[in-house]
Amino acid sequence: RPPRSTLFPYTTLFRSLPLLNLPSPVKSILVKKAGSYKESELPIIRNINEQITIAASGVSHPKIMKLLLSNGENQKMLLKAPDDLRQDSIMKQVFEKVNKILWKDIETRKRNLRIRVYNVLPLGPTSGVLEFVPNSVPLIDILKSMHVNDELDINEARLKMKEVQTQSKAVRYQVYKDICKKVLPNLRGFFYNNFTSPDLWFGSRVLYSNGIATTSITGYVLGIGDRHCNNILLDKSSGEPIHIDFGVAFDQGKTLPIPETVPFRLTRDLVDGMGITGVNGIFSKSCEHVLRVLRLNKLYISGILNVLKYDPLYSWTLSPLRKKKLKLIYFTEGEMGDVTGNNNVANTNKKNSNELTHDIEIEANTAIETVKNKLEAKGLSDEAVVRELIRDATDENNLSVIFMGWAPFL
Repeated sequence: RPPRSTLFPYTTLFRSLPLLNLPSPVKSILVKKAGSYKESELPIIRNINEQITIAASGVSHPKIMKLLLSNGENQKMLLKAPDDLRQDSIMKQVFEKVNKILWKDIETRKRNLRIRVYNVLPLGPTSGVLEFVPNSVPLIDILKSMHVNDELDINEARLKMKEVQTQSKAVRYQVYKDICKKVLPNLRGFFYNNFTSPDLWFGSRVLYSNGIATTSITGYVLGIGDRHCNNILLDKSSGEPIHIDFGVAFDQGKTLPIPETVPFRLTRDLVDGMGITGVNGIFSKSCEHVLRVLRLNKLYISGILNVLKYDPLYSWTLSPLRKKKLKLIYFTEGEMGDVTGNNNVANTNKKNSNELTHDIEIEANTAIETVKNKLEAKGLSDEAVVRELIRDATDENNLSVIFMGWAPFL
């Protein structure tokens, strides 16, 4: 593993790049029709710190670059490779459209229900840059500190789940139950430690509960999976959750080597952070409002997704790079066979362009129809659907058979 900090070798590039007068690639800039900007509105890169820090979390260990902008701001930027960020970029645009829908409804607006987004810029099929979200900490880092006094270490608990990963559901369920007795939920400690005044503490819990509700329902509708603890961040200054890495969407998680069996992540620690009412208070009511708004705007959402059918950057199935990355997460090298999909890629390459276009169109239509079906009423009220989703997401029978790296006991 490389050292936590290293000197970037291409110092010439770092010295010449600020001379090009380019704005930060991950800075939000309001587009003006006239095309003229004041210097304060277009923050230019003035200097790049040659010292690159390697992020401790994340499978690909993204690099952190520090920029000095013309407006005096110091900005951090994440560099990721090898990783395909094209799907993340598209999903970010979809989330922005969902946020606009939620803002137009009076009930969701007064609750400030939204999905926290960040800027993503793909540089190709295997690399890209992302906005570094300030004050954010991966959920796994928070939970590790909250569970130091548990009877069973988190890593040991994962290994126990891995040992029975290929055995019967009954065996896996029993192991999961034994782990839960020794690893007790304690995310509430994060709010006690970071928000010391009663007003800040209560406000952070409300913002957290609303954020979990919005991302859960939207994630369910769009079929977003791979919600392990490294793909969820918490803002230390507000308590708001931030989801990252959307390479598994439109229920692709159900086709993973170990299929995902829950509609969204709602494990014991996430519920513990909501307070004494758990899922029955702010969380469930906010879920109902988000689902109601999405159902009312199902034609608008379908229209957004139909546009993606003609976007050459979007992939409706797991890319070979994503499959390889997931293999590294799910299995050690050489274990459980090759699940990278390389054979499928070879077969795909033999197909002519018409066959490929036809396959992509079928996959796209299937994904869009899945979203439409989730937004159909089918005789069930918003409250009934939310109750079913919460039941499935917290069902121990479902959680016990999820991949051990997902840490379903947290």
